[in-house]
Amino acid sequence: MELKILSKHENKLLNRIEIEASVSFANEITPKRKDMKKLLAAQLGADESLLIIKKFSATLGTNAKLFANLYKSKEEMQKREPKYVVGRETGQKKKPVGKAKK
Repeated sequence: MELKILSKHENKLLNRIEIEASVSFANEITPKRKDMKKLLAAQLGADESLLIIKKFSATLGTNAKLFANLYKSKEEMQKREPKYVVGRETGQKKKPVGKAKK
C-alpha cells in the first residue's frame, strides 16, 4: 500500500490541518481505516490519536482518495468532531441508550 499526500491546508480557525491524500493498493484488498491512519500518521510524524479520517472513497480498481483532519489537541478534536466520529476513530463502543419496548 502506498500513500501520497496531495495537499495540506492549515485551518487556524479550527486548530487543525486538513489533508487530502491518494492511496494505491495494487494486488491487495482495500485497506482498513486503522492501517491507513497508521501510515498517514507515520508520514506526517504526528500522533495517531489526533488524526481523524473524514472520508475514504475507493474507486473501481486499486486507487482511492482520503480526506483527514489532524488536530493540535484531543480537546479540540472532541469539541469539533461529532461524537460518533471520535468514537469510531478511537475504538470506543457505543453506550446502550435503553431497552426497546415489546
